[in-house]
Amino acid sequence: MKLKKITIITASAVILVLAFALQALAMDFSAEFVEKDGDSVRKGKIYMTGQKSRFEMEGMDEIEVTRADKKVMWIIFPKKRVYVEEEFWGVIPGDIGETGAPKDTGDLSRKDLGYEMVDSYRLKKFLVTVKYNKGETQDQYYEWYRTGFPIPVKMESMNGAVSYEYKKIKTAPQDPSLFNEPKGYKKITIDELEKLEAEWAKDKKK
Repeated sequence: MKLKKITIITASAVILVLAFALQALAMDFSAEFVEKDGDSVRKGKIYMTGQKSRFEMEGMDEIEVTRADKKVMWIIFPKKRVYVEEEFWGVIPGDIGETGAPKDTGDLSRKDLGYEMVDSYRLKKFLVTVKYNKGETQDQYYEWYRTGFPIPVKMESMNGAVSYEYKKIKTAPQDPSLFNEPKGYKKITIDELEKLEAEWAKDKKK
């Protein structure tokens, strides 16, 4: 897959899963997110409106704008004034395709574990179990929900090693310009990006 050649700021597929779960709800919001994977911690911002999303990873010169309505994704490098356009290949769990049938995401169930305080909020906690292959295999993880917000504000693996959390959530209309194809930027191919990345790496060593 071509996109694998790009250093994408969204290191975990869970980001897109959470973001595009809002498409059917047409909910606008912005938030800070914290993604943990072992000792690795990444922070950033997400902006969401309908079928459009924007991710900005803290400390990285990359912005990812996904337009599911146009079936494209732009990886933007603000400091270099260049961007790459790719076909949007993400799979949206529960999405309704052209056939009108939901995509197969396994047999999902949630066990209510009551309420828990997280980041000063009283959140509803669930143990999520997803079974595949007629129950032969399964995944389990935790989810926390905030009243009035339809998707989990936090997800965490059973052992706590991996987690993803939204903070400072603001539900409000988003600036449409956040999701536009960048103007005044040079559009480049993936091959051109690879050459530029090699040059940028050399410049950093100087």
